[in-house]
Amino acid sequence: MSKSIYVAACVIAALGGVGLFALNTNIAEHKGESKTQPLKTFAQSDDEPDFALWGRNFPAQLDGYLQMKDEYIQTPFGGSLPYSKIIRWPAATTFWNGYAFAVDYSKPRTHYYSQIDQLETKRNNKEFLNSHGLPAFKGQPGACVNCHTGYLKAIYSSSKLQGLFLDNPVESSKKAMGFFDVQENGQMMKEAWTKMNSIPYFDVMDKVKSVYGEGIHSSHMGSTCADCHNPDDMSLRVTRPAFVNAMVLRGYEADAKHGIKGSRKEMRNYVCMQCHVEYYFEGKDSVLTFPWTKWKKDEAFKIENFDEYYDEKFANGEFPYDFINKDTKAKIIKMQHPEAEMYSSSLHYRSGVTCVDCHMPYKRDGANKVTNHNILTPYADINASCKTCHPQSEQVLKDRIAFIQNRHAYELRKCENNLLALIADIKTARAELAKLPQFANLDEKAREEAISKALDKSLYAHRKAQIRWDVAFSENSYGFHSPQEFMRIISQCKEIAREGQSTLANELAPFNVKITFTKEAKIPNAPAKLDHHYPTASLPTDEMKKVDENIKNLNFK
Repeated sequence: MSKSIYVAACVIAALGGVGLFALNTNIAEHKGESKTQPLKTFAQSDDEPDFALWGRNFPAQLDGYLQMKDEYIQTPFGGSLPYSKIIRWPAATTFWNGYAFAVDYSKPRTHYYSQIDQLETKRNNKEFLNSHGLPAFKGQPGACVNCHTGYLKAIYSSSKLQGLFLDNPVESSKKAMGFFDVQENGQMMKEAWTKMNSIPYFDVMDKVKSVYGEGIHSSHMGSTCADCHNPDDMSLRVTRPAFVNAMVLRGYEADAKHGIKGSRKEMRNYVCMQCHVEYYFEGKDSVLTFPWTKWKKDEAFKIENFDEYYDEKFANGEFPYDFINKDTKAKIIKMQHPEAEMYSSSLHYRSGVTCVDCHMPYKRDGANKVTNHNILTPYADINASCKTCHPQSEQVLKDRIAFIQNRHAYELRKCENNLLALIADIKTARAELAKLPQFANLDEKAREEAISKALDKSLYAHRKAQIRWDVAFSENSYGFHSPQEFMRIISQCKEIAREGQSTLANELAPFNVKITFTKEAKIPNAPAKLDHHYPTASLPTDEMKKVDENIKNLNFK
C-alpha cells in the first residue's frame, strides 16, 4: 500500500470515528431529553386560568393550542371552517321553525373560539331574534357558559369570582349533585353554579369581565388548560358539574380531585364527554342537565334512551319541550351535539380508542412525545390520528371516511324529505280542521289546543322523528363516530315520519277531512347570509356544493 493511500485511509477512519462519537452523543442527549419532564417553574391556579399563564410551564402544548387561532380546515362535512349549516342544508330552518337555531347556526370553530363564537352568534342577540319572529327569546341563559369558557371552574370555586354569584343564592337543584357532594365548601360552589345557570348569558360574562377584563386572555377566552387539567400536577380532570351529576346518576363515582373516578384511558374520554353531549336546561333555574338516567352504566347508548327519558319528563311536566314548532305545533326536543352518546356504540370505542387518540394525537417535539393540543378533525393529520393503528395509505383511509359520511349524508337527505313531508301535511291538516265549525268558533288559543289534541299522535310522530334527524344532523362526526347506529337512527326517522302520515290520515277520518299526502317534499329556500364578522357563518364553499350535488345524484363511491 502506498503512503498516500495509507494516510487517506487513516483520515477517513478518524473522521468516521469522530462522526460516530458525535452521533452517539446526540442520541444520548435526545434520550435524556425524552426522559426530562417539563420543569414547573411557574405556579398555576384555578384563580388564573389564562392559557398564557399555564402554558409557561408547557410551551410545546401551548404552541399547539395557539395554532387553533388560525386553523380553518375544510373537510366535506366537518373541519373548523365556520360556514352556515342552515344555508347549506336549509331543511333545518323548517324543522327548527320557532327556535333560535332556525335563524343562525354555523359549524363551530376550534376551542380557541368557543367563547368568541358564543358572543358572535345571533342566537345570543335578543333584538335580532325578536325581529325575526321570536318575541319570547331574550338571548341565551347563563347555562351556556358551562362549556364555552375556560373560567367555569373559577366561576363556581375561585376566590375571585365565586362571591359574585353568591349575593342572592338561588334555590339549589333538587337533583343529586354528586360533584359538589365530594367537594370542600361544596354548598357554596353549588349555589354559585346554580346562580350562574339561571341568569342571562351576558350577565355571567360581565361578571367575568369585571374581574379579569376583556379580551382573549380574559372574558373572551375559550376552552383551555384549566378545563381538563389539575393545576397542581396537570393530571386529567373534569370540571363540568352537569357531567359528573349525570355520571353519578348512571352509577359512576364522583371524585374530589378528578371530578369522576376513572383510569387514565377513561379520563381521555371524560374530558371531552363533559361538553360534547346532548343536554337541556331544567326548571326555573335553567340547571344544565344531561338526559342520561336511562343510559345504563357501561352500556352503549341507544336512541331509545332519549325517547324514554324525554317521554317521562313530558308526562310528569318537568320538561315538556325545548320549543313548539310553528308549522305543526308539535312540542319539540332540540338535540345538541351528542358525540359522547354516539361514540359509545362505535367499534373504535369498543376497541379502547379514546377521543384524545384521534383528535389530539401524539406528536414529536424534539426528542419528546407530547399530546398535540391543536385539537382538530383527524383529517388534519391522518398519519398521526389513524395510521398508528391502520397501516393503509393516507388516501385509502380518507376514502374509508368518505364511504361512511357520503352514505350518511345520502340517507339523511331522505330522512329530511320524509320529515318535511310530514310537517307539510300536518300544517295542511291543521288549516283544514280550523275551517270546521267545532274549531272555527273557538278563540285562537283554544282552537290551536283543540286541534293539537285531535292530532296528538301525529304530533308525537313529528317529535320522535325529528329527534332522530337532529341527532344525525347535529352530531359533529356526520356519521363517522358510529356508522351502524346512525344508519339505524336514520332508518327510524324515515319510517316514523311515513308512519306519521298514515296516523294523520286516521286522525282526520272522524272529521271527514281528506288531504293529498306529500311524497316528495319541497326544500325551503336557503336563508340570507347574516352580518357576521368573517369567517363566522360563511357561505358554503364550491367544494361543499359539489359534494352535496354528487350525493344527491348518487355520484359517490
